[in-house]
Amino acid sequence: MIEIINAKLGLNKVFLKAQLTLEELKEKTPHKKQLIKSQEESLDLLAEAQVVFHRLDTKVMALQSDNHSKNIILQSAFLNIDDLKDEIKELKKINKRLLEDATL
Repeated sequence: MIEIINAKLGLNKVFLKAQLTLEELKEKTPHKKQLIKSQEESLDLLAEAQVVFHRLDTKVMALQSDNHSKNIILQSAFLNIDDLKDEIKELKKINKRLLEDATL
């Protein structure tokens, strides 16, 4: 999870740097239209990457929560299985005693 947070921060940092660079290009070299256009396209791609990254991050968190819930259910089921195994052992003992008593 920390890797995701670090990656998001890195992407945000790159986006802000690109945004500042674009503003500086527009301010200091407005005649470099092609360079400005290229920087705007790069900024759009970074913004799109941020949106996708956010969606993926949200999905990962939802899946982690779902996984945790299912693990709790599984642990409960395994405890129930163990209880049922113990009950079967006890019933087998009772059955064996009843059969022995019936044959006497």
